[in-house]
Amino acid sequence: MVALALRMLRTRAGSVAGTFLMLALTATVVALAGQVMASGLGAPGPGRYAAADAVVRADPEIVFGRGDDRVTVDVQRAAPLDAAAVARVAAVPGVRAAVGDASVPIAVLDRRGRPLPAAGGEAAHAHGWNSAALTPYALRAGRPPRRAGEIVLDARLARAGGFATGDRVRVVTPAGTRTLTVTGVAAASADQEARQSAAFVTAGQAQALAGREPGFDAIAVVADDGRATGELREQVAAAAAPDAQVLDHRHASAADPGDPRAYEREALVAVVASSGGMTTAIAVFVVAGTLAFVVERRRRELAVLRAVGATPGQVRRLLIGEVAVVGLVAGVAGCAAATLLADPAAAVLTDVGLAPDGFRIDRHWIPDATAIATGAVVAVLASLVAVRRALAVRPGAALVEAAVPPRRPSLVRLLLGLTAAGGGIALLIVLGSHGVEFSGLFAFTFALALAFLAPIALGGPAGLLGAPLRRAGGGAAFLAGAALATGRRRTGAVAAAIALVIAIAATQSLTLSTTQERTREVTAQRTAATAVLVPASPAGLPPSLAREARVLPGVDAAAGVVSTEVALLDDGLGNEDEPWTAAGLDPEHARGALHLRVLAGSLEAVGGHDVAVSDDLARDRVEVGDVLDARLADATPARLRVVAIYDRADGLGDVVLDHEVALAHATAAVDDTVFVAARPGEEARVARGVERLAHADASAVALDRAGYLAGVRAAGADDARAQWVVIALMTLLAAMSVVNSGTLAAAERRRELALARLAGATRRQVLRALTLEALTVALVGVAGGVAVVAVSMAGVGADPSAGGLVVPPGEVGAILAGAAALGLAGMLVPAAIAARAPLAAGAGMRE
Repeated sequence: MVALALRMLRTRAGSVAGTFLMLALTATVVALAGQVMASGLGAPGPGRYAAADAVVRADPEIVFGRGDDRVTVDVQRAAPLDAAAVARVAAVPGVRAAVGDASVPIAVLDRRGRPLPAAGGEAAHAHGWNSAALTPYALRAGRPPRRAGEIVLDARLARAGGFATGDRVRVVTPAGTRTLTVTGVAAASADQEARQSAAFVTAGQAQALAGREPGFDAIAVVADDGRATGELREQVAAAAAPDAQVLDHRHASAADPGDPRAYEREALVAVVASSGGMTTAIAVFVVAGTLAFVVERRRRELAVLRAVGATPGQVRRLLIGEVAVVGLVAGVAGCAAATLLADPAAAVLTDVGLAPDGFRIDRHWIPDATAIATGAVVAVLASLVAVRRALAVRPGAALVEAAVPPRRPSLVRLLLGLTAAGGGIALLIVLGSHGVEFSGLFAFTFALALAFLAPIALGGPAGLLGAPLRRAGGGAAFLAGAALATGRRRTGAVAAAIALVIAIAATQSLTLSTTQERTREVTAQRTAATAVLVPASPAGLPPSLAREARVLPGVDAAAGVVSTEVALLDDGLGNEDEPWTAAGLDPEHARGALHLRVLAGSLEAVGGHDVAVSDDLARDRVEVGDVLDARLADATPARLRVVAIYDRADGLGDVVLDHEVALAHATAAVDDTVFVAARPGEEARVARGVERLAHADASAVALDRAGYLAGVRAAGADDARAQWVVIALMTLLAAMSVVNSGTLAAAERRRELALARLAGATRRQVLRALTLEALTVALVGVAGGVAVVAVSMAGVGADPSAGGLVVPPGEVGAILAGAAALGLAGMLVPAAIAARAPLAAGAGMRE
């Protein structure tokens, strides 16, 4: 049977090509997603600690849940280790040296006062000179810093700013803007300089500039024999602190808060796992639909095999042989394509901010093996399900069924469609209050149900629309109406593919537009400030800037806001096992600059570990007076007492912390924004004062309220780019399904079109009939897609955090028009080619 299967493949080039293409695309998606995840989970390397054998840091883990539901999340910057821990680690037998390292985000300004671009688009970081040997950095010129007020720049920063030893340079730090003397220029490997921009000061000055409590972010360990064994690492951890974590050489860079690669790689894995999983599900579903269509076209052939004596088992083995060969070859081709796409994919992920700068996709054999196996298994299972009906009846009945295509979907398909629809309704009921957040899941579930039920839900309406065409008169209209009435399975398949494109793309467009507009509206309602200071570089704003703004003439209030996170561990507050966004601010100074609309309690009571929470977080789960088990942004345990519940959290955070507490535990002890409110009639005077302050400090850019809100909108659009990359991949797969379904449908009709020509229809009539049919199917597909989107977005009205649904008419119109045009092209182009085939050859084919 395998030999027969291979010979039969040669006679079905068109069907094989379509199946091969979809299987290869699926394998490419699976392999590429797997390679990204494997690269993200791999060791991030030693980074700046290249000369260290191990690195100690405080425990960065936050644990959600218990038992089998336990989920662990790492923070980017753990709490600092005290200075005494360095001496304790150095005293451990087998440790030759222990070096404490503090990492301070800074911006180095050029001679015009503009921030120099740092490697990776991140902030440069200053360290104590004693940690320079860990990379190692070597002096190219000058000498090390010996006293406060001196600095050594890495060669890249010095070259960008044109600085040499003896020059004076302004540096923005969490402790404020400082003018330092360049005493030296140091260089490391080209890879390290491209990975992270560094500067070095004395160890004491690094502590002073950090703006945090004294301590070290990490302690680098050099072992006596150059090898940190597991036993030595355990001893070092015990000596450092009760909750210390020791990383080996290959994972050392994860302890460097100035090198976000390790942390962002883990975040990338989470994104790829969720979005890649849905993309793979769509790919598998599309492949299954394609294979079902291919097998459906072979009803006559399979019936003849049964009639001449082939057993159901032999037919199954025949199909398994065919699709297994195609699936394996397509899997190999998909893996090869994934290899070719690795570098471009890494560049795209980096460009949209999903992956850290310099991220590379390395090759691993497990994703390739998984991709090849996935293609083969999906192909075999889809074929066996599709052929089940043909094998369940007697050979004679099979011939009858092959001559008269079934008008009703199989019971299995009907049950799957109803199950998917029921599951979507259940999800909508349970998660309706989070309508925006889960709209993509709703859309996928309902689109799946629509595809299973396509012969009824889409083919049926298309057939009904065929009746008036038949009565309209004219040969073309009659042919189109007849084809729509008798080809419900075919038209349903093409219309379902069009609906899938619309469901994915339009739901994403509506979701992003709604959330972005909601954030902009809430931000506008919350922002009473007449002037806003935003960072000129990734280094942020020194907290001292808000204090300077408060004393400007005409200023009524000025408040710095630091963005941070809070993990809440109580049941029901886990936020899908992720920390909640939070903001640190001083309510006394924010009064008049920010209006959060307090619903219960008092915002002025926020201070210490007394916090306010958003209405969305509280939502029947938290009341004023409750005490919450929490972990701050550096994983420090805390018991937070709720003293207020507020609205207008979008764009700010779901938890408001005391400003000083937030700074002490944030990834960087800097403000993200300073809001300045003017007294009535003093707006112009305050605006000029804020402009002068920004010019003098050089860490900030001064904006008026309108400019700040415009920046919020632009930032939302930038954030959406990452989501659109994933959605574009899903849409591409769905679009390929449209083209493939149209091509297979046209191949199925070659004999039909040839017979119409032999019966007297002209080529123009046939093409006109095809156009009418394609327009009807496209219309039904668009209507089905719109229905799926409408149902999926129905929960937005029940989501208190969403506001009203925002429909961008241009974007949605382009999606609908694009999907319809894709469907028309996918149906008309291959059908027109089929209609041009020689009449005699077409009429007798496959008989």
